[in-house]
Amino acid sequence: MKTSTIKSAPARLFWPSPRPCWPIAIVAFLCWISIVVCLDPAGSYPRLPEGPGLTVDEVFNVQQGVYLVEQARALGWLNLIPGTSQEAYRVENHYNPDHPPLGRWWLGVHHHLAWWLAPPFHPEGHFVTACARTGSATAFALTVLMTGLFAARWFGRPAGLLTAISLVLMPRLYGHAHLASLETVTNLTCTAAVLGLANWWSGTAPPSRKVALLTGALLGLALLTKIQAVLIPIPVVCWALWRWRVKAVVPLVIWGCVAFAVFFVGWPYLWFDSSTHLLEYLGRTTNRATIQVWYLGQKFADKQVPWHYPFVMFGLTVPVVLHALGLWGLIRTGGDHLRFLREGRAARPELAPSTATSPTASLSQPLASTEAAFAGGVLVLACALFPLVIFALPGVAVYDGERLFLTSFPLWAIFVGRGGAACWEWLCRRTQCQRWATVFCSALLLISATPLITMSPCHLGYYNEVVTYLPGGADRAGLEIDYWGEGITRGLLQQLVKTVPEGANVAVLPTMHPFQADDYRRQSPILREHGIKTVEFHRTSGQPQFVLIYRRRADLDQQWESVKPDEQQGATTRHGSLLAYFIRLDP
Repeated sequence: MKTSTIKSAPARLFWPSPRPCWPIAIVAFLCWISIVVCLDPAGSYPRLPEGPGLTVDEVFNVQQGVYLVEQARALGWLNLIPGTSQEAYRVENHYNPDHPPLGRWWLGVHHHLAWWLAPPFHPEGHFVTACARTGSATAFALTVLMTGLFAARWFGRPAGLLTAISLVLMPRLYGHAHLASLETVTNLTCTAAVLGLANWWSGTAPPSRKVALLTGALLGLALLTKIQAVLIPIPVVCWALWRWRVKAVVPLVIWGCVAFAVFFVGWPYLWFDSSTHLLEYLGRTTNRATIQVWYLGQKFADKQVPWHYPFVMFGLTVPVVLHALGLWGLIRTGGDHLRFLREGRAARPELAPSTATSPTASLSQPLASTEAAFAGGVLVLACALFPLVIFALPGVAVYDGERLFLTSFPLWAIFVGRGGAACWEWLCRRTQCQRWATVFCSALLLISATPLITMSPCHLGYYNEVVTYLPGGADRAGLEIDYWGEGITRGLLQQLVKTVPEGANVAVLPTMHPFQADDYRRQSPILREHGIKTVEFHRTSGQPQFVLIYRRRADLDQQWESVKPDEQQGATTRHGSLLAYFIRLDP
């Protein structure tokens, strides 16, 4: 297809026949199944495999999500308008406008659906975290499907399939998909906003107003999910002006205005006293309590973390094989474009009709021109790198490992899939045998898949081979071990109740907010059945006899880091690192 034939109208996202889509859909579906059966943190679904332990922010998100759904059912979406029922509920701390509503509403809907289809065991209260975790599982499966489809359109079916697989094989992404947090839903909406632009703004002419309106609506949904979406416009504006100069101004204005309109209309909290509430929302990202970060063996305040933190964390939390394929994909995309410019035609001669007998021809022919794919690739790369650059700037708060720039990972998977397809094609040409090329690529993927099994269900503690092959692993490298507390798994709680007397008080360390300690009891049938209470740790003469500790190293005193293995009554370990444990204190 010549470049001149690419028009500004939206390119078709799906193929005329569903046949090319089904392998990607199968990957997404199997991924969803593998997650939803492993969500239980503390005994709500005792017959299913255990999931990650209850993490720090989950209860807030689930409580707010259930509240949004219940109030929307009872009073309509307008119940969040100040001056109506919202004010009364806010007095009781029921509604918290710290985040826009879409992500939490998504979790709330899935919570109700999961509770209806599979009621949890012995719940206390009106919400159970394990039920809401299905929302993140669905969001991740949709992200896998979407990125695979877009990559297949740009670079061919093998690239699309490998993109979907590589996204599943990123342990930190896979781990977040097990949690009732906003990160995975944010990945879905932000990735949709970026890939929609890269696909539908791919013509030689600027996009039409209808296309700008559609893509603006996608950005609006991302803004309604979490504030990370505000990082999208700057690289998009620079990219559009680079491509079309002044002709890009009108589409960009439409795109931005529609995005803000969707954001404003979708969040009734902003409808009254709009400027105050908007500034209040934006101010929370800068005016918040300082969070401590453990990095390279030192403790830093969140705004004083070294500039290289986001780049190092991004580099160490994706399997090395996937990074290598991603770099190959970058080189291949750029090389194809240079050849296209030099030869004046699509830069993949092995896919031309005259070479249709090539073993790769029938499976990897893309549906877009090389120039359009290159332009879209530039935007995807810019949107992947920009969050890393922003969080590397002096004075910008960054914490909790990869969590704040997690939106970069799905975009990077596009290049991993492209590189994987290029590797497969190269092997096909070298060996003249698709079977051996497929076997070799499958072996690479299996190597990268092993952490999904060995780290389960504590995938947020994963570091790639650069760290795990060092003596002492992440401990010796001075990296954070368990920043969100997922190491307090159902298995560890079962060890706890076998050791601790019934009715005992167990202190939890560290506690990041006043309700965190008691949340373990309220969300755990295991603890409640034995009458065990979880409380904050205080250095007083009446302190509890047992202490349950997850290793958020930035907030733990040295005395807890120096506990010997023989002093631990029970523990959760992965890849040689101690994630969580409990001990008995001397009377």
